[in-house]
Amino acid sequence: MKKRIMIYGDSNTHGYNAEDGSRFDENTRWTGVCQNILGEGYVIVEEGLNGRNTCHSIPGEEYKNGLAYILPCVLSQLPLDMICVKLGSNDFDPMLDPDPVKIAQSAADILKLAVMVAEEKYPERPCKYVLMAPLNATEDALTGDFAEYYDRETVELSKEGPAAYKAQAEKDGFMYFDANEFAVCCKKDGVHLDEENHKKLGEAMAAWIKENL
Repeated sequence: MKKRIMIYGDSNTHGYNAEDGSRFDENTRWTGVCQNILGEGYVIVEEGLNGRNTCHSIPGEEYKNGLAYILPCVLSQLPLDMICVKLGSNDFDPMLDPDPVKIAQSAADILKLAVMVAEEKYPERPCKYVLMAPLNATEDALTGDFAEYYDRETVELSKEGPAAYKAQAEKDGFMYFDANEFAVCCKKDGVHLDEENHKKLGEAMAAWIKENL
């Protein structure tokens, strides 16, 4: 039986290409790199959406609320052996009054709902749950294509994300993975992965999955 891993994320899971606004192909996206390394015994289920946040229903973009969509998303993809929530980058928008601890809590709330749904539907099939720290914004975010969504304070706050996510994962008993240990955002906009860093993250995640699933 193949092991099914769902990655629930934002534009860096979708594969947004900062150079031209297109989408990287399936062999370039970090999830695809991970799939190719893991091989036939695994299925990486990509669930990435540009602009998805943890819990905010922004007028006109309510569909980007990660908490609101996780239930139907999990139900449509079950059975699963691992669910990874990699959200939070878009919550550092200054308009959302960002707080790293609260953002980590909101990401964990999504995972808790995923646990409830998965265990209720497939109680006999153990599933592992991973809280993934999103990528920190870099200084390039202040002058890049998404500069309107970042200021110096929020760039600095984003650097506090990994510690907050790690603490939250330990509190809730989730597994933890920090994307920042393996990849950095591109020079173009400071918030998205380029091809090289998709490769680095995909390789790291594949190795981690082999060890932990």
